[in-house]
Amino acid sequence: MEQSPSLSERDRAQEILKRLRENLPIRDEDFAASKVAKETGDPFRVLVVTILSQNCTDIAALRAYDRLDKKIGVRVPKLQKARVRTIEGSIQVAGLHKQKAKALKQLSKIIVERYSGNFDSMLRGSLYDVRDRLQELPNVGPKTADVLLSIWDEPTISVDTHVDRVSKRLGLAPRKGKYEQVRSALMEAFRDLDYGVIPMYFMALGRQVCKARRPLCPKCPLNSLCPYEGKTKQI
Repeated sequence: MEQSPSLSERDRAQEILKRLRENLPIRDEDFAASKVAKETGDPFRVLVVTILSQNCTDIAALRAYDRLDKKIGVRVPKLQKARVRTIEGSIQVAGLHKQKAKALKQLSKIIVERYSGNFDSMLRGSLYDVRDRLQELPNVGPKTADVLLSIWDEPTISVDTHVDRVSKRLGLAPRKGKYEQVRSALMEAFRDLDYGVIPMYFMALGRQVCKARRPLCPKCPLNSLCPYEGKTKQI
């Protein structure tokens, strides 16, 4: 069984979040899933835009989502009946459009056949059951499932490449940890009421400051809290 972080580590985690909140503005357009959730309250639409955001920017994903909604409609029956080629043309701006179009068509078909077209019914049950169920859908891995679940305040944290990098540099997760290890470490370090915002702040920090090749350490609000050995001294 994994041990919980010491009180000092929990305090450090809370100080990290406090500094991020004070120094790093979060914009809705930078987080496609959150923006769509606020605007529609529709889990299926959030799943669609999250799939569209894979391997592309959230801004591009939102453009693809808007075009898809105008041309076909982001609803289970609409996508299930649409031609794959029509879906491809609507979401081309998001990249990997052939793969994503096929996935959207397939997942809509699965929802119609297994859940009578009612995606909400697929989300009923325990967190673990729903999380496993979601990952049976095409193009839905643990990160995509966790994005969707965390938006509806389920106790989980999604881990993308930015969250993974920032977590490890801050010493909050094992340096060579895989997805589930990083996710579990973050869930131990932070309070569950903060799970939903951790990915957004860590993603923003990773995009703007804690970059993969040359992090901008001197301007990072977490510099004094960060044990990363590869810190840059000049910008």
